[in-house]
Amino acid sequence: MSLLDEEEAEISMSPLIDCVFLLLIFFLVSTMTRKENRDIEILLPQSTSAAKVVPSDDFLVIGVDTAGSIFVDGEETTLNQLHLLLREVGIDNTDQYIRLDADEATPLHRVVEVLDLCEFNNLANVGIRTYDEHYNRR
Repeated sequence: MSLLDEEEAEISMSPLIDCVFLLLIFFLVSTMTRKENRDIEILLPQSTSAAKVVPSDDFLVIGVDTAGSIFVDGEETTLNQLHLLLREVGIDNTDQYIRLDADEATPLHRVVEVLDLCEFNNLANVGIRTYDEHYNRR
C-alpha cells in the first residue's frame, strides 16, 4: 500500500487566499491615488458662451484670487516664479494645456499679466475657467 492511498492529497488554499487579498489591496490603493485638488477658493465669473471642456488632470492650473495673489496648482507663488515656471514649460512642451482660474473680482491687470506671460513663453493652449452649474456649486 502506498502513502497516497492512505491519505488524499490536499491543496492548501491559504496561500492562494493571501495572494488574492494582496492583489485586492494593491488595486484598491492604486485606484485611490489621484491628483490633489488644485483649485483655490474663488467665485468664478459666469459666461453664456463658454466652450464646454471636460475636466482633465493634464492642465497646469494657474489661479488668481481677489487680492491678485497667484497660485500654481494650488500653491501660492510670485509673478517672477510663475515666469520661470512658464519658461521651463514653454521649452519642454509648447502644447501644454493651461487653465486660468480667476475670481470674478480679480483686478483685470493681474489676469492680463498671466496671459501675457503665457503668450511670451509660446504657450497658446490657455483657457479661462468660468462658472458651470454641472461642475461648480455656489
